[in-house]
Amino acid sequence: MPKKLAITIAGAVSLGSYESGVAFEVLDAVSQHNQWAEANRLPEERIEIDVLTGASAGGMTSAMLAQRLLFDGPSMSQPYDNPLYNAWVRDVDITGLLALQPGEDPTHSVFSSDLVIAISKTCLTGRYATLPPPMAQPHPALPADGRIQLGLALSNLNGVDYARNTLSGGAFTYTGHEDQLVRAIDRVADDRAGFWETVRATAVACGAFPVAFRVQDLLRNIADYTSPDLVRALWGGAPSRYFAYTDGGLFQNQPLGMAKNLVENQPGGRLNADQRGYLFIAPRPKSSSNLPFTTDAKADPANAFGSANANYKGVVERLVGAVIGQSEFQDWMTAEDVNDRLRLLDRRAGELQALFLNGALTAAETSPVSESLLKSFFGVQGEMPRRALQNLQAARDQLRAQYQTEYSAFGADTAAAGAWLDAVLVLELAADLHEKEEMLIYDFVADTAHLASNGLDAFEGFFDIAYRKHDYDYGRSVAQAQLAKYQAQPGSVFANLHWTPRPIDPIDPSLDHFSMSKVNQAKRQQVYKQIHNAVDSFLAEMGLNLVVRKALMFCFVRGKIEKLLALD
Repeated sequence: MPKKLAITIAGAVSLGSYESGVAFEVLDAVSQHNQWAEANRLPEERIEIDVLTGASAGGMTSAMLAQRLLFDGPSMSQPYDNPLYNAWVRDVDITGLLALQPGEDPTHSVFSSDLVIAISKTCLTGRYATLPPPMAQPHPALPADGRIQLGLALSNLNGVDYARNTLSGGAFTYTGHEDQLVRAIDRVADDRAGFWETVRATAVACGAFPVAFRVQDLLRNIADYTSPDLVRALWGGAPSRYFAYTDGGLFQNQPLGMAKNLVENQPGGRLNADQRGYLFIAPRPKSSSNLPFTTDAKADPANAFGSANANYKGVVERLVGAVIGQSEFQDWMTAEDVNDRLRLLDRRAGELQALFLNGALTAAETSPVSESLLKSFFGVQGEMPRRALQNLQAARDQLRAQYQTEYSAFGADTAAAGAWLDAVLVLELAADLHEKEEMLIYDFVADTAHLASNGLDAFEGFFDIAYRKHDYDYGRSVAQAQLAKYQAQPGSVFANLHWTPRPIDPIDPSLDHFSMSKVNQAKRQQVYKQIHNAVDSFLAEMGLNLVVRKALMFCFVRGKIEKLLALD
């Protein structure tokens, strides 16, 4: 059976260039490997990419990758002429972003969303400029069934209502703003303009960084919201309605949990841990945001924090940092929760095994209880029908393979082994852990000291193609190093990788951790003017008169913007 990869691409802004360099190398390595497997008639050695999830810039990249895997594999054959490189290195630039187009309201965004939309049309719906579209040429990494699961993180500014009934007969209503678009894409059925227009518009909304780019409207189907607690009255009986969206990274900037759900929800998606890899691409490593505690009232709240120095400014900054930090790690915490519960199940299985082996528990004692509970889990009363028996046996076989070593310890005592296995299966089903497995995450994360575009909250790369090219090549170098590392690890998805890395253009070390003060000053002045005007518009919208606005801009805001752009 081929090995499978689920790829998650985090939010990155202009560092989409770094992520694209990593993604190119991974696809190139898998392509070379699968061509080797085909030539040697070893289908079980294939590596297939069947799940893609992304947030913000990573959402756009994930959508582009999905289309290339399904229909346009040859376009990913050249490192410096492929859709990812062209979009993230060649085409997106500060000059175009500053040029608001006719019809773009300067009070809605600092930069031009029309440029992003134009790039998205080239990358995602350009295939349908002529009909019928070109003949599909799948990438070697596409699964044999021709299907990919795509998930894009979204932030719904209107919100979707859910309600839970209470014992008093009332209901507790809450509004969810964390949203997503999930699509199972079929190579044959979904090669059509309408389908990809929906994906394209969603990818743009997924990356609509707040204030920098304007909010995007999306038509959503009620069928996408499967919770039984959904307040359907919000939809007024219609099958769809519009919502306004901004950057998906606000709530799930690293959607690994979404990838895991997509793996587990697709038919036959679950594989043994050594056959499934979760590949994580991000432009910055995880780092602690913990601040030391202090009782010093004079300490700077940015360096140490406690009630003694918790002034207004310090509290607000810590609250903002806490909310953003928590949202960035939310999907990691969800994934780790499953991993923790799986490890707990392993411990309980070991404890049960010891009880059976030392005679404290017997098959005669446990089997009647397990049998009754298993019937309940499989929705059966009385005699189990053939289909239910088949499902139960499949679950037993799967669990026995998972705990092969422990099962073998029972030796010839097959009755005790079977009773122990059924007891563990009861625990697994009760904990909703059946069809779940520990996530083995292969990370391709940047060292920010080697990035050129990290400044200005990762907007710096938009100022010059040289910065984006530097980070794309650095991404390629990180991917090559990590693939070689994983190739040397026994049991890794990449352990038998047959691949020859391609040459990378020389990387200029002088651009590592490039200072904003060295960026073209005329471009910085243009950005300053645009941000200045946007802030002034915001203050006007808040109802402040001209005199107050000018005072605020002069005393507080202007210096902050100048510092941000190294113009002070």
